[in-house]
Amino acid sequence: MRARASAAVMLPYWEFWESSAGGASFRSERRGLLDEVVERLQGAGVDVVWSGMVDSPEAGATAAEEIGAAGAHVLVVAQSMAVPPTYAMAALDPLGDLPVVVWAVQRDRRLGAGFDQSDITTMGATVGTPMLTNLLVRSGRPFELVVGGIGDEPLVEKLARTAGAAAVARSLASARIARVGRPIDGYDCVDIDDEVLRAATGIELIPVDPAEIRTLYLGVSDVSGLEAELAGTYEDATEDQEDRTRSLRLAAAVEELDRARSFDAGAMNCHVAEIRFGEEPGVTPCFGIGRETTRGVPWACAGDVLTAVAMLVAKRLGGAALYHEIEAIDFETGEAAIANSGEHDLGWCGDGTRPRLQPNPWFGSDPMTGLCAWFELPPGPATLVGFTPHHDEPSGFRLIAAEGEITGRSFPDSPTVGGAFRFAGGQPVGEAWRRWALAGANHHSAAAPGSLANEVGVVARYVGIGFAQVS
Repeated sequence: MRARASAAVMLPYWEFWESSAGGASFRSERRGLLDEVVERLQGAGVDVVWSGMVDSPEAGATAAEEIGAAGAHVLVVAQSMAVPPTYAMAALDPLGDLPVVVWAVQRDRRLGAGFDQSDITTMGATVGTPMLTNLLVRSGRPFELVVGGIGDEPLVEKLARTAGAAAVARSLASARIARVGRPIDGYDCVDIDDEVLRAATGIELIPVDPAEIRTLYLGVSDVSGLEAELAGTYEDATEDQEDRTRSLRLAAAVEELDRARSFDAGAMNCHVAEIRFGEEPGVTPCFGIGRETTRGVPWACAGDVLTAVAMLVAKRLGGAALYHEIEAIDFETGEAAIANSGEHDLGWCGDGTRPRLQPNPWFGSDPMTGLCAWFELPPGPATLVGFTPHHDEPSGFRLIAAEGEITGRSFPDSPTVGGAFRFAGGQPVGEAWRRWALAGANHHSAAAPGSLANEVGVVARYVGIGFAQVS
């Protein structure tokens, strides 16, 4: 399930027009319109934590204080008429880092035969909106603009998704990502300087010594709660109790790390003496980091902090995120196989599907073999999300999205969670993958359910980084 946005909804109002639109009752009518906007947004899955009309700069300043106290993650401005933009700006200026979505909203979709000066007033969203957006454009403040009627259900859904993406962007500015160790030697394609990333996005990479993982692991003695969790969720195909216990202790250790350090995401290189290659834990943490991803704290492998960012975006937009590689192409069918080294997200598991818990086939030759989940991705729309430094972007970074579908083709012998992905747009799969690589994606990315490219682009614009859509 995708994260719900907490929004404030503001409707600017100017009593100047009451003489042209029915007198004082016009204010009541606009209040009713505001209530309808709130109802529509709530029905589309947005949590409205504040709503109000702003009819003066003083009211705008008061609204800013109330919106800040309410903890809104995004501000929706329902612009329905001509209003001096200073009213809204008195609220927006003190809330300088709060994402803004402007809805140019009309109550009626059609113009009547008797269209007159009263209608020009009451249907004046196309006058009032550019009064406000002109100032936003001048100042360089990012915003999204949605245009349509109050009863337009697809438009309201788009507005809700845009508000949700804006809230995701706001959350990135304070995101804390665990960096456990350094990437695999030579994997420069997954790494970035911590301070460069923070300066461009606000995202903080927090170094974690792999020894801390081992210490947390050694502190876990009781896994009965995890055993009960597994019994209610998985088909059990494990073979060795010691392998199983170590994997569960490691899962508990990663959960405790996330809880104690308030991490939003993480990237781990487990191929070190303190984790996989030591006497203990002595297993890979694939099951544990997949479990954390399922719980809402997405993790990447190999120390890939860039894909950890993509995972965070994908998880919060789509409700699930699978860390993966595009493993190979079927040029005959136009599909690409995706899989990974043992990670999962049960949010991707199809309805009625019982995932399998098994020894991780990738590490079967290790003295101890950690566990991983196995299931096949259900068919339906999907989006691949990547994140990378890029020399063409003024910010130095870009998000990348490729829409397509999980086709439902089965690879029953594939070692881990995965499936077949087809890029959208009907282009040959080789050309689509070529565009993906040329956009700058490294060999890892995040797969999320749904068609999310527009929302990934919204996130990028609010964060202030580049965006490339491949399909």
